[in-house]
Amino acid sequence: MIKNKNQVLEPLIIAGIFLVFLDAYEVFSFPISWMGQVFLLSLAITQFKEYKQFFKGRLFFNVVLLLLVPQIYIFINLVFSEENLTYTALRFLNIFSFLILLAFSVNYSTNNKIDKEDILIKMKYFCFIYSIFVIYIFLAQIFDFYEPFRNRSNTDSFEASRQSIFWLSQPHRAMGTFREPSFLITFFCPLILLVVKSLKKTNIIFCVITGIALGLTRSDYIRFFSVIIFLFLMYTIYVEKKINFNFIFLLIPIIFFSTFGILECNLNPNSIDCSNYKEDVEKINGSGKLQVKSNSPASVIELGVERLDVVSFFFATLDNLKPNGLNSVNKNYQYYQSIKISDEMYLTNRTLPEYLLTRYDTKNFGTGSYSVVGYEVNVQNLIVFYSQAFGVTFIVLLFLIFIDFITKNKLSVDTVYFIIIVLFFTISPIEEVNAYYGLIIGFSYGLLIKGNKYEKI
Repeated sequence: MIKNKNQVLEPLIIAGIFLVFLDAYEVFSFPISWMGQVFLLSLAITQFKEYKQFFKGRLFFNVVLLLLVPQIYIFINLVFSEENLTYTALRFLNIFSFLILLAFSVNYSTNNKIDKEDILIKMKYFCFIYSIFVIYIFLAQIFDFYEPFRNRSNTDSFEASRQSIFWLSQPHRAMGTFREPSFLITFFCPLILLVVKSLKKTNIIFCVITGIALGLTRSDYIRFFSVIIFLFLMYTIYVEKKINFNFIFLLIPIIFFSTFGILECNLNPNSIDCSNYKEDVEKINGSGKLQVKSNSPASVIELGVERLDVVSFFFATLDNLKPNGLNSVNKNYQYYQSIKISDEMYLTNRTLPEYLLTRYDTKNFGTGSYSVVGYEVNVQNLIVFYSQAFGVTFIVLLFLIFIDFITKNKLSVDTVYFIIIVLFFTISPIEEVNAYYGLIIGFSYGLLIKGNKYEKI
């Protein structure tokens, strides 16, 4: 009976993951990725009696009460529009989904009556097939092959709603079925890392194909974590006295393809997108040779500046870190970012024609982009977002969870690897937890920590 149930449940889990990955598409103005999150949540709720003990403890009740009481006070004392109420409700739904899927996946992956290999094999096949699809879409966007129409608006508040899939002066970047290359990395890479760690034999084809798919994103985020995985690999070689070739065959294509690339209009100058920039394309192809471009360090610096702005905001509010509510975090960050810009605009308005402010609304003249004044900016950091929303209580809770985890678990190779996967989600550009995060973190905990014997480092 249990085996038959799992034969149905596991394909449904993979189907839910696939729906979450369809971030670039929507049906009747409803994002398919949201449907995937709701599908995973519904799936987990149907099995609630299997893991309800996770939510019965007095400690869990007290923690929830401690976090929610200030939010109730904020809710009562602030005036919410219908839009703000919807936003806040969705934020709490994300937290609820994360906790439910976390408990579900931990319980599922530690159940002695369940064969863990089955779900890992299905995840492996999904990762391989999806990687091939990512590579195909990458080529389709360059050579004008068919790809499903991307009908969801992009993530940029002050740009046109059409998703950007063309880079004139930079090599093309893979984004698969996501709206941003960074989103592809955030959701896909942890799943690949979990599968690669579980491989018992060297699987060159799987590691190379998935590595190419990740590398083609040309993301500084994946290059940064490749360094972390490489250091982890070196340490495991030192401890275990053997080489895990799966990680080597994964890292090589990631590092190579994320560092080097060829301009799209160099590969296909007659493409639909390139035909709109004929003069530039002629300059690009003037030498008659393919131009290999390495990833510019400027993008890393720019990414670092954005991250430092968030960190500066976090430290600037530490002396008065109180619960602000889930609805106020991005507004407060926008205000913090726009202080100097507003001063600059006051002077600019008195000396320059107004049209310049419109023309250069995204230009940074030293104090920041003018767009910050008119559009909310996401903090793009999970720790900062929830610290600002729930106050110092969240930081204390996070610290206690970490201490509890370290004291209860030996510092093994698997424990360190699990921490790396959690860290991947923690510093990702997505600022909130969700059902998918809970699913992958739960499976990682169950398979790496609970499912294996510890080998002390």
